[in-house]
Amino acid sequence: MSTAPHDLGPLEEFLEERLGLSRASLHLGADLEAVLRERVRARGCDDLSDYRRALDRPEIAREELHVLAGQLTVGETFFFREWPQIEACADIALPERFAARADGEPITVLSAGCATGEEAYTLAIALHTAYPGLLPGRIRVAGVDVNPGAIQRARQARYSEWTLRAVPDDMRKRFFVRAGSDVALRKDIARLVDFEVKNLLDDDPAFWKPGAFDAIFCRNVLMYLAPQKVAELLDRFAGALAPRGFLFVAASESLRAASAAFEVVHTHGTFYYRRSDARHGRAARPPGDAARASAWVASIHESSARVAEVAQRVSPTPRRASAAPPRGAAEARDRPSTRPPPPAELAAIDRALQLIGGERFADAMAALAGLPRRTASRARVDLLRAVILCQQGDLAGAARACQSALDAGDSGAAHYVLGLCQEQDGDVAGAAKHYKAAASRDPTFAMPHLRLGLLAKRAGDLPTTRDELGRAAALLVSEQQERLVLFGGGFPRSTLIGLCHAELQAGGGHAG
Repeated sequence: MSTAPHDLGPLEEFLEERLGLSRASLHLGADLEAVLRERVRARGCDDLSDYRRALDRPEIAREELHVLAGQLTVGETFFFREWPQIEACADIALPERFAARADGEPITVLSAGCATGEEAYTLAIALHTAYPGLLPGRIRVAGVDVNPGAIQRARQARYSEWTLRAVPDDMRKRFFVRAGSDVALRKDIARLVDFEVKNLLDDDPAFWKPGAFDAIFCRNVLMYLAPQKVAELLDRFAGALAPRGFLFVAASESLRAASAAFEVVHTHGTFYYRRSDARHGRAARPPGDAARASAWVASIHESSARVAEVAQRVSPTPRRASAAPPRGAAEARDRPSTRPPPPAELAAIDRALQLIGGERFADAMAALAGLPRRTASRARVDLLRAVILCQQGDLAGAARACQSALDAGDSGAAHYVLGLCQEQDGDVAGAAKHYKAAASRDPTFAMPHLRLGLLAKRAGDLPTTRDELGRAAALLVSEQQERLVLFGGGFPRSTLIGLCHAELQAGGGHAG
């Protein structure tokens, strides 16, 4: 049986068309060729070409897409992920939608690409808490995903402890019960969500009818889709949202307000989108909007381009002259040499960066697992491990990786990650200390000043807020692309600068 790479072309085209997955994302996780050849054997086909011809039969295509979706789509998620957006939905979106809907007309919130249900159930918990007694009669939560296996697991509402890592103790006690070695959602809460197997790209006029949804959550989905499919899906969302309805996408999929269909909203320290008044239907796109829509779609994929750029510059950052000297000869021996990284090391780092950009943290860690401790890029590798562990909630492990990166010559980014860990752990003073250390080690690093400014604002310290956010806005103009990728939350440079200006204006300051 031939294994020539060109054999995959027609199948890649089919999967992009039917599942929307870009060719790059098809090869990001599972071994696509191995998956497809297994399906060739399962279907009794002669080869990949014969399998592709079999997919022209609608009943076979439907069955195979269900199988392939389970093997090729990403299901890594957890409860209370990107919680500020959930709060924004409860505090801002729903009150607006209640005011807009007629008395008694239900509010519907959709989790599109819901995977195993954690996001949809998080919404149910938050909305049940904020609006007790209104679910499911007045507020409806729906979850859809193309993977039947994921929907089956969602309906079971039973999860591992790891998926609850971001759930506060009081919420854990209120809404979850022990189920052997797992935990289960309370049955009355589980019944608040309706799950359905659905391909977001399939035409279904009854489901996507105009004004059907008041808010749509589609997080960590767009980044895996081909650009033209992103445009189609966003157009579908705009048509199915009620006027002034809300769209929530992941931080790594942040959109610029370059389309008449949506306008950006910033509250609760996070960005999301509201359907613009300028959009009244699919045919109502004003002249010039097609170009804006193309730029908007391109901005979603901007993070992938930034990751690729970072991957070309993965040599370790030299220690600054002002940095503290090594604490011993053993540390000096552990530091990487100045030789260029070998190709295998560059490839592992490149893959890890792409996976981090796609929030596939377990896969990113696996990509780094085979590298020896004494690599030419040890500081960078340890920093990437720290970022991954911090995102996974292993704050202690992230702190150890940060210290290793600092020992290997990291110029300050590891201090920034230590600050994030401390802030997540509730130690604001400790976080500020590390943010200041990061800024001191590298005065060109914008992100610690942004965090210090936001901490100062929460504390009511307006002079420090103005100073730090003004400095962050100035430094962001020339901030290194690699740091925007790793620490910018998926937001482009312009959005981060806009955040600084918006916070300064709200506080009566200005960014010079």
